[in-house]
Amino acid sequence: MYRLKKRMKTKTLFLAAGLALTVAFSGCTQGVEEEENRVIVEQEAPEVDYKLAAVVRGDVISSTPLRCTYTQYNGANLSFPVSGKLVSKVYVKDGDTVARGTLLAELSGGSREDEIEQLEYQIARNEMLLAQIDDNENYEISRRWLVRIYGRGMDQTGDIENLQAQNNLQRQDYTDAISLDQRQLDQIKREVRQSKLYAPFEGTVSIVKKNLEGSTSVRDEVVMQVKDNSECFFSTKIMTNRDAVKEGQQLEMSVVSGPGKGTYLVEPYHMDEWTDQMFFSIAEGGEGVIFNTGDTGTVTLILDTRTNVLTLPIEAVHDADGKWYVYVANDEGTREVKWIEVGLTGGGFAEIVSGLEEGEKVILR
Repeated sequence: MYRLKKRMKTKTLFLAAGLALTVAFSGCTQGVEEEENRVIVEQEAPEVDYKLAAVVRGDVISSTPLRCTYTQYNGANLSFPVSGKLVSKVYVKDGDTVARGTLLAELSGGSREDEIEQLEYQIARNEMLLAQIDDNENYEISRRWLVRIYGRGMDQTGDIENLQAQNNLQRQDYTDAISLDQRQLDQIKREVRQSKLYAPFEGTVSIVKKNLEGSTSVRDEVVMQVKDNSECFFSTKIMTNRDAVKEGQQLEMSVVSGPGKGTYLVEPYHMDEWTDQMFFSIAEGGEGVIFNTGDTGTVTLILDTRTNVLTLPIEAVHDADGKWYVYVANDEGTREVKWIEVGLTGGGFAEIVSGLEEGEKVILR
């Protein structure tokens, strides 16, 4: 920066007026005679201290801040598979952290443990009785053959077929009972599963339908969302400058909240899946750093760059209806306007396309 002191002379006009009156008393009044004297005084004006800036070569970088939030990448939309049932209980709210398998909400009629327990008992009992038929039959057949062989009683081997036929009828009864109870048990368990929502993984509840508890279920309507905490990234829903981000490009990010405050390098993550938001992963500087969901940071997105071009500080350049100009000091030390052409601006500098030469000085302020 340079300074230029301007010294100027101005002329100040002072008026001194003298008024002479001659009054004649010869029977009439005579006219008034005026006389004006003008004195010109030269006075030195105060100095004007200009601060100058020189046109130099440098880089101009245009960037924009992207506010990002640390959030989960994957999520699951949850819904009830049946319609027309009352949502009797909701156990979580938006923002809650849940473990895999946590019960989140349920419909009326979802608690049928007594029915399930009774059916499971009946099935187990009939399976035991069915097994006892086989054991008893085998024992009885062996006993009758032993009696026949050793002649210690009446021969009953001819009745074995009748015994097996009777046992087969009992087997069929028990088998039918087991099958019926199992079908009923499966149906109840299916209804119970359909009436309850469980967390599919460890994560954070991110969406809960408003006034869900007490409402009527609608099949496949999303009523809740759970985000996976095992895979988190910094994201933004501002998609305006998506095309300015390049695959593998590293960008600077400043984290301004949470335990991981600091500056890091990030790079775009899964750009082919960017539909309604952009994701960035830590590329450098994040080793051992813990981020919490909801932590915020600002990614500096580079929009355009000019290297080794003529530049001026942006405050030295002025705009008038889309036309750019600067102020320069002439040989007399007064300020003059000079029209220029400006290219890229950013980072506090403006690219000078034409109108100025390298080394030329302009008034900064």
